[in-house]
Amino acid sequence: MSITSGNGTGTGQINPGGATRVRQAVWQKIAAALQEDIRDGRFAPAGRLPTEAQLAARFAVNRHTVRQAVGHLADLGLVVSHQGRGVFLRDTGLEYRVGPRTRLTDNLRRQGHHPQREAMTADRVAAPRAVVKALRLTQAAEVWRLNYLTRIDGKPVTLNEHFLPADRFPDLGPDFLRLGSVTQALRAGGLADYTRAETRITARLTTPTEAKALGLRRGRPLLVTWGIDCDPLGRPISVNHARLSADTVTLTVERDE
Repeated sequence: MSITSGNGTGTGQINPGGATRVRQAVWQKIAAALQEDIRDGRFAPAGRLPTEAQLAARFAVNRHTVRQAVGHLADLGLVVSHQGRGVFLRDTGLEYRVGPRTRLTDNLRRQGHHPQREAMTADRVAAPRAVVKALRLTQAAEVWRLNYLTRIDGKPVTLNEHFLPADRFPDLGPDFLRLGSVTQALRAGGLADYTRAETRITARLTTPTEAKALGLRRGRPLLVTWGIDCDPLGRPISVNHARLSADTVTLTVERDE
């Protein structure tokens, strides 16, 4: 028997005939009302919700009850709280499609967004163990490690890291810094096309460094992808590691062509 009271204390009402009448908790009613407001577009996209005090006055309840309702909306992924700024609708307008030809920049431009790269670096380093395995390299192999931050419509959204075999692409690092694109740098190195062979998607909380770079509150969730790209003959040529703000990006996995 499920028993819920209007004040969330865990008590209920039992009808004389023995049937239990379950009442919705007050915070649940508030959450339902706010969900209706969101569905009806009463808040601007990614807009700020009223303050706790304003909501408490609107629904004639205390702030703790409002906090329960807003916390439920956050659990549903509808809102996100930014410390010191307030509670905002979760902006999921950015869609990152993961498929055979995953190209973040092209993907976002097709959606009408304007991605920009900054903090670009290119270093020739010893291949990490996981990269050695993924790219089928020798233990002594060196790789180009390319790093950059992607801003979308001026907002920092992703941190990207690529590893590519230095022996096969000796000029890749300078070409990447000159051209501003991994795909164009690969073309300059003689590889006209490549496809995604594998993508792993996980989630975790930001580190302090990641939070600072992405303009997020420490401990916000990240979507993390680890992908392997192959040339037309099926040989692995790239490992890429992307960290995306889970508050602003939706990942869509496309089936193989």
